[in-house]
Amino acid sequence: MDNIKGFIVLADISGYTKFVRSHNMSKIPFVGKQVMKTSESHAEHIISDLLEKVIDELEGTLTVNKLQGDAVLFYSNPENLDEYPKLLIDKINGCFEVFIKRLNDIIFCETCPCDACHQMGNLRLKSFVHYGDFLIKKVSRFEEIAGENVILAHRLMKNTIDADEYILFTDSVKEICDLNYLGNVDQRIEKCEGLGEVPISVFYPDKKVLENPTVAKMGMFSKFKAMNNYFKEIKNKKNLEEKYGFSS
Repeated sequence: MDNIKGFIVLADISGYTKFVRSHNMSKIPFVGKQVMKTSESHAEHIISDLLEKVIDELEGTLTVNKLQGDAVLFYSNPENLDEYPKLLIDKINGCFEVFIKRLNDIIFCETCPCDACHQMGNLRLKSFVHYGDFLIKKVSRFEEIAGENVILAHRLMKNTIDADEYILFTDSVKEICDLNYLGNVDQRIEKCEGLGEVPISVFYPDKKVLENPTVAKMGMFSKFKAMNNYFKEIKNKKNLEEKYGFSS
């Protein structure tokens, strides 16, 4: 078990409901359960696809540790703290554009009548960045990070920020990197269960428009065909674990 000091990063997809209408539709005779099953399958496919794009964007800068529902846990142990923090922050900031671009690429999925596809336009990305000590322990052939700082990063995911797109930084990050270059950064205090009050900085990226002129010009049949082809290649949590070689 190794004790190191580095960055703990969480990328989390927000805005996805728990398919309330789908669960209600499960009570409809004959078709209800199939509609719910389709919605849940499409939801996992879309979430896994979006997470894959975020992982690909951050791979090489961060080490992916594991999937956690609609989130991914990363870490890094950089040697050069003079240049790395800004490089990391710029990479994370770039994920907003990558995320929205992928949503725009697959906007034709809204043609599908299932609840998940109708709600995909509400999906957005949030990131949480902390710097501190943590443990890397071996679990079978996999590595897992643990410790109080890992707990802190997770606790900060439940906060009072009234936004669905942002990067949250703890003060430990601000101490090694001047965040002012990002522009308007909000300073605030969050209360974390068992850990007390935690000073944080929050950066809100420019809002990106969700639109795809090419898809908008497509006829209904073409959209439906594109949607059907998209869901033929099933993406899920297991696919990502196999691709990146980590456990859940």
